[in-house]
Amino acid sequence: MAKTTEKTSKAIVEIRKAPRIIPFVATAAVVGLIVSAITAAVIQAPGYFFGYVIGWGTVVFAAIGLFVAVVLEAIFRTRTKRLEATKIEG
Repeated sequence: MAKTTEKTSKAIVEIRKAPRIIPFVATAAVVGLIVSAITAAVIQAPGYFFGYVIGWGTVVFAAIGLFVAVVLEAIFRTRTKRLEATKIEG
């Protein structure tokens, strides 16, 4: 039977939950698009103003989604756990 030698190395790793920023922004933008379209339809906006309401509403909601993602990232960063891991090579 062949004798195997295993090399090990130790490292400190961080374990944390991190929100994905792109899905937060995309979801908020879609919600903003829907809310803006409904708002523009309810106030019976003329054609040119309808586009402005939808455009700015989508941008504002996307910015809110980005802000929420950044705040959650900061909160989860404080809850990071540091552990010592052993990697077995071979």
